[in-house]
Amino acid sequence: MNVAELKTHLHQEIESINNLEQLEEILAMLNVPKVRFEKMSLEEYAEAIDEARKQIKQGQFTSVEDLEKESESW
Repeated sequence: MNVAELKTHLHQEIESINNLEQLEEILAMLNVPKVRFEKMSLEEYAEAIDEARKQIKQGQFTSVEDLEKESESW
């Protein structure tokens, strides 16, 4: 699918939506600021991994089951 075809397809999909919440969610996705990711040093990368492991040990994560339940209401 080329760019023009994709734009047409997206336009058709959006035109078929009559749910205000869904349209607002699409708009919010389109308005997400473009984040430029900076390269990490090896030390920063290791720290990020350590932090993630710490969060997992503390139970600060979402299980696949909970995520599946949550996604049903999207």
